[in-house]
Amino acid sequence: MEIILIKDAVGRVGDSPLSEDRDDRVRDAAPRHFAIVWSQPTQEMGKCMSEDRQNQTITFRSIVLGLVLIPINGVYLIASEILWLTSAPTALSLFYNVVFVLFWLVIANLALKRFKPAWALQPGELFVVYTMLSIASAVCSIDMLDVLIPTMGHLFHFQPIEQQYDDIMANLPRWLVVQDEAALKGFYLGQESIFDPAMFLPWLKPLFLWFWFILALFAVMGGLILTLRVPWTKHEKLAYPIIQVPMVLITQPASLFTNRLFWAGFLTVAAIDFVNGMNFFYPTIPQIPLVKLVDLVTLFPERPWAAMGRTMVSLYPFAVALCFFMPTDLVFSCWFFYFVFKAQRVAASYFGVHGMSGFPYIGEQTCGGYYALAFAALWVCRRHLLRTIRLAVGLPCETTEPGERAETRLALTLILVGFLFLIFFSVYQGMTPAIALFFFLSYFLIAVAITRMRAELGYLSHDLHFIGPQFQIVNAIGQPEMAQRFPRDLVLFGLYHFITRAYRSHPMPHGLEALRIAERLDMNRRRYLIAMALATIFGIVGAYWAILYVFTKYGASNISMIGEWLGRETWTFVNRWFTAPEKHVPYPTYAILVGVLVGLGLAVLRLNLVWWPFHPVGYAVSGSWSMDQLWACFLAAWIMKVLLLRYGGAKAYRAAWPLLIGIILGDFIAGNAWTIFGLITEQDVYHFWPY
Repeated sequence: MEIILIKDAVGRVGDSPLSEDRDDRVRDAAPRHFAIVWSQPTQEMGKCMSEDRQNQTITFRSIVLGLVLIPINGVYLIASEILWLTSAPTALSLFYNVVFVLFWLVIANLALKRFKPAWALQPGELFVVYTMLSIASAVCSIDMLDVLIPTMGHLFHFQPIEQQYDDIMANLPRWLVVQDEAALKGFYLGQESIFDPAMFLPWLKPLFLWFWFILALFAVMGGLILTLRVPWTKHEKLAYPIIQVPMVLITQPASLFTNRLFWAGFLTVAAIDFVNGMNFFYPTIPQIPLVKLVDLVTLFPERPWAAMGRTMVSLYPFAVALCFFMPTDLVFSCWFFYFVFKAQRVAASYFGVHGMSGFPYIGEQTCGGYYALAFAALWVCRRHLLRTIRLAVGLPCETTEPGERAETRLALTLILVGFLFLIFFSVYQGMTPAIALFFFLSYFLIAVAITRMRAELGYLSHDLHFIGPQFQIVNAIGQPEMAQRFPRDLVLFGLYHFITRAYRSHPMPHGLEALRIAERLDMNRRRYLIAMALATIFGIVGAYWAILYVFTKYGASNISMIGEWLGRETWTFVNRWFTAPEKHVPYPTYAILVGVLVGLGLAVLRLNLVWWPFHPVGYAVSGSWSMDQLWACFLAAWIMKVLLLRYGGAKAYRAAWPLLIGIILGDFIAGNAWTIFGLITEQDVYHFWPY
């Protein structure tokens, strides 16, 4: 298999402050945008690709297969991410639990092609399964419904014991939480069955209400991706690096599996995971160290250097390989700005900055960077957005594609109806209208930023912990003022914590990537949208069932206790705002504004200076939990990629692609196999991600 690298964007230089330079002035041999196209060195491969692009219908059996796998996948996610805490697949942009399933489906499909060709799945059918599982995984993740359900049960289970939630209980909309003592006892202590009516009936009404709230969220996100699909895919021609691995795996399995470099990378990394997994059980077996190699802060234990905090060196093979899919300047910017934020902490300690809790407000700065990305992305496609409005209201446009006006009206209907429902839902529960409006506008701006960085650059993990809209509002107004004037809003902030706690598994990028897959394979977009809608509905219901099934069997307060801790985390924030509010200071809000200005400034500089090496996405993502895990991977990948391009050129880079895909799949398949082994045997196992 030969994979050639192309410039994925065309047009005049400066089309987008976020897009890459598109002329001959690019400063190194590697284009900043990448896309995979498959060359056709043989007649057989050319025939394979032409067949892949024809008749990629979305069949009933592919949708049924996806729906059957959704609840199984949900149980796996709850057991691995919450119950045993053995892995966190939804903490990455590319969900390796879905890649694991896809890998074995492709293997089985190759066998079917040999013995029963009529039964074999077409590439389009495999992509339907991949998309449905990705969307369902985003719903049933540690950053969404895994947080909501413990939040719903925590108050009425622990209030009689701890007696610390009086202010919250006085302002709580009780129809959104569970109050039944027997059901909550079974949920937290386990040893019960979800099929017992006493265990599941008390959950039905609040979960039904939350179902419509979540569906409205997805409606708005669906409308946004339908609106942004055309400018980002057709006009700016973004690369969508995240889908490249499944694209190669599904459309070129025979060529991939006969490539020696692929198997060299796959077997090497799989062997490392096997040895480290055995070392977990038998310490006499030597370990091959890759993670937690050294904490840099231990080398500088004195003030002010100790203020930089934990700086662990870990080299995840899959992460190093995935970095090669990203533009070189972004890889550089990620680790560079990571140390810029560390330097800010050290400088604050050196100059003795006291009295400002949270200074230098790194989370707020990076949040401002996200807003800057969203503003810049929307500004670039402003003409298309105006054209969208003209199409929706029936005004004439110069040229329209078949079905474009209907799709545009569907998109705007989803946005308007979904957004208005969210505002109505919130105001009906007691939230101030202005606060509700700001809350959801901020939420969807961050969603647009995440979707953009994924579509353009394929960033590995985007989290933005504990700096969602509710924290921004509380910091701007002040905790004492909020507790006195807007107590109901604070309680609803707690109930909405499940959508803003972190953004690692955000579903919106997966929806846009699915539409890009459909376009590449000339699939019917309307049918694909139906499959995505079914995945959303069944994903919500399947997540409900999976969470309640696992916790009523094992207990949310047992084993890792994460199920209990997620609810406690939520209400601890809110209870502190009521009982121990901090003095209002404007500095966190100023830090967000600084982040916006810095992010926009970096975007403008990249637009006007070809040699400018600092990427605004690097600034936005480098002060996060994920960068704490991955910074050393970015640094190692940047060094190796620069050396490879300098001394081997584009030819060496092309030749390395099968090796990189092998490393990624080898780590995902072998590492995830240990996770499944632990779930089957009900014991802790080797954690290949995160440590």
